[in-house]
Amino acid sequence: MLLRWLTALAGMTALLLPAESPIELDGAGRVTDRVRALDDRGEEVRAAVGEVAGEGLLLYVAYVRDFAGLTAQTWTDATAERNQLPSDAVLLAVGTAEGAFAFSVDASSGLTPEQIDEIRRTAVGPAVERHDWAGAAIGAARGLAAVREGAPVPSMAPSTGPADPGAAPGSGGIPVVLPIAVFAAGVLVLCYLVARGARGGRGPRRK
Repeated sequence: MLLRWLTALAGMTALLLPAESPIELDGAGRVTDRVRALDDRGEEVRAAVGEVAGEGLLLYVAYVRDFAGLTAQTWTDATAERNQLPSDAVLLAVGTAEGAFAFSVDASSGLTPEQIDEIRRTAVGPAVERHDWAGAAIGAARGLAAVREGAPVPSMAPSTGPADPGAAPGSGGIPVVLPIAVFAAGVLVLCYLVARGARGGRGPRRK
C-alpha cells in the first residue's frame, strides 16, 4: 500500500521536476544527451558504445546538466531502475554543470568493484575534469572492453570542451521550482529505495 501511494505521488510530482530528474533513456544508440554535450561527436560516441556489445555488455550513457539535488550515484541507480535496464547493462551518467559522474552496475554483471574503479580513475575521470564529455563515454567504452579482455584500462588524452554545455544563456539564479524539485526528488528516491529493497538492485560496485 505504501509503495503504491508513493508511486502515485511520484507520478504527480514528476511533472514539476526539471528535465534532469531520473529520466527515460533514449534506446536509439543507447546515448541520451539532454544538454548537447556531444556537439558533433555523437556518431563517434555511439560507435564506441556499440562496440561494447561485442564484449557481452550493454553500455548506456546519459548526459544531463545536474542530478536534481541527488548524489550522482543515487540519480544513476534510480535512472537505471526506472528504465529497467538488464543485468548486463552498465549506465554511465554525467552531470555537466557539476562535473560529476557515476556508474550503475548490476551485481550480477560479472564486473568487479576494482574494475569499475580503474575505469573511473583512468578513462572517465580525466575526461570529465577537462570537460571532454564525448571522451568520457569513449573512455568508459574502451575501459569496459579492456577489462572484459583482461587487459589494462587504456588511459585517455582528453581534449578541453565547454564547462557547462547545458546552461541557458543568461541563466544563473536558483529556479523557482527548486524546492518542489527537491521534495519530488526525495519522493522518487524513496520509491527507488523501497523497490530496490524488495528486488535487490544496482549500485556503484564498490567494496
